[in-house]
Order: sequence, then structure tokens, then C-alpha cells
Amino acid sequence: MFLNRVLAVSLLIASPAVLADSLDVNLNNNAAAFKFNSSASDYIEGNSEIYGGLAYNDRNNMFFDAGLIVKGGEEDSPGLSVGVGVKGVFGVIHPANVPNTTNTGSALAVGGEAVFALPTPTRIAVVAEYYASPKIMSFADAERFNQFGARVEIEVSPQANVYFGYREIGFGIKNGGSQTLDSGTHLGVLVLF
Repeated sequence: MFLNRVLAVSLLIASPAVLADSLDVNLNNNAAAFKFNSSASDYIEGNSEIYGGLAYNDRNNMFFDAGLIVKGGEEDSPGLSVGVGVKGVFGVIHPANVPNTTNTGSALAVGGEAVFALPTPTRIAVVAEYYASPKIMSFADAERFNQFGARVEIEVSPQANVYFGYREIGFGIKNGGSQTLDSGTHLGVLVLF
């Protein structure tokens, strides 16, 4: 039943992706994540994107995020792109060490990403991102939020990249310490429209 709900929500979220600039899907044995990006140049001047995503794992933890990132830097440093942004996040956590407990956390997080493309005939890039939220911008059961990710992307066509990465998403929970919503390696595909 839970998988049916997740699939329905995923399809609803991904349905606007036909008009999106990119669709990112990554999986491992225990988790899946979906994200779509679209240019925000109609609303904000410069190289900016809006995005939304969903991740879930086999412990019934779910994570939703939506945000804005503004990118720059490639003019001054060929191959290097840096972006800063803000996003809203919401997570449902079922701690493995505390049965029959559900914690929810939400936050307004700031952070960014760095992309370094190697000077190779086939595009190979290293991507790192980090977002965080302190107590003042964390809500529900959350006292803080942290998200870290890193990956290596390889271009297989002008419209698609494959990648191998690592991700960690966690909340600091009131009276519950740090709880990891998801962590681990994954394989992914980034499709560009």
C-alpha cells in the first residue's frame, strides 16, 4: 500500500517534468530519489533554476524538497560552476532504533553546489552540494537540518549523464539527537530536455 502511494506521488510530481530542463533519478538497493529542475530565467535574471524532489527508502522515510539555485563562475574559471541557493525541506523519519516512532521535520535551508568539469573529450564532472538549516529555521520535531552529496558524472550523450554518488540527509530532532533520514551510495541518470 505504501509503495502505491509513493508511486502515485512520484508520478504527480514528475508529470510537470516533461516541460522541465532536467530530470534526475537515482537508486540504490534501499532508496530512490527523483528530482526535476527548470530554468527560472523567466522570473530571475541570470543563470538560475527552480527544482523539486522526492526521496524515500525501505524504512518508509520520505523527504521532499523544493528550492531555487543561482549559478555562476564559469566565465572566470572554465570548467568550474558554483551555485548558491535556498530550499524548503520536509522529512518523515522512522528511527531504526526506536520502534513505532515517527518524527517529522521541516526547514528552510541555505547552501549550494560546486561543479568541476574535467577537460576531457567526454564530459566528466565532479559535483558536490551542501545545505544546512539552524534551529531558528527548523520546524516541527526538527532542531536542525543537514544534507550533503557528492557524485561523479559521465556524459553518455548530449541529453544524458550517468553518475555514481553518495548522499546523506539528516535532521537534529528535539530530545532525539541526530537522525539520518537517508545515507549511502547510489547510481543515477540525469536526463536533459
